[in-house]
Amino acid sequence: MINAYSRLLESAMPVLPDFESAEFAPALKAIRKQLQLSRTALAAQVGLSTAAIQRYEAQDGSNIKPSREAYERLSKVLATLLADSASAAVSPPPPVTPPVAVVAATAAEPAAPLAAGILLADATLEQLIARAKAMGAKKVTVEF
Repeated sequence: MINAYSRLLESAMPVLPDFESAEFAPALKAIRKQLQLSRTALAAQVGLSTAAIQRYEAQDGSNIKPSREAYERLSKVLATLLADSASAAVSPPPPVTPPVAVVAATAAEPAAPLAAGILLADATLEQLIARAKAMGAKKVTVEF
C-alpha cells in the first residue's frame, strides 16, 4: 500500500521543482529539513556526496545544478521519504517514557567510562562523553 502511494505521489506531482528552476535549491533544503535529515543522511540515501547536496542547496554563487539522473534519484527518494513520514504521522505515537534525570559529571566525580559489555546504544550521555574524551576529543557537542 505504501509503495503504491509513493508511486502515485511520484507520478502525480514531483516533490521538487525542476532542477533548472530558481526554486530548486530552497525547496530541496526545506524538504530535507522537514524530514529532519542531515545533508550527510540524505546524500547516503540518494547515493551522492554530502558536498553535492550542500552545493545543490546553496543559494549563492557556489551552487550547482544536479544532473538529470541525480535530480531523478533525489525526487524519488524524497517522495518515498515524504510518503513514509506521512504514513508514520497517521500511525499512533509510541508510548511516552518518563524523562531520565541527567546528572552532570564534575571534575571531582568523572563519569564512568563504558564497561566492556555496554553497547554505545545503551550508554548514558555521560559515558559517551567520557569515552569520546578518553579517545582524545577536546570538545564534545550534543545536538537534539
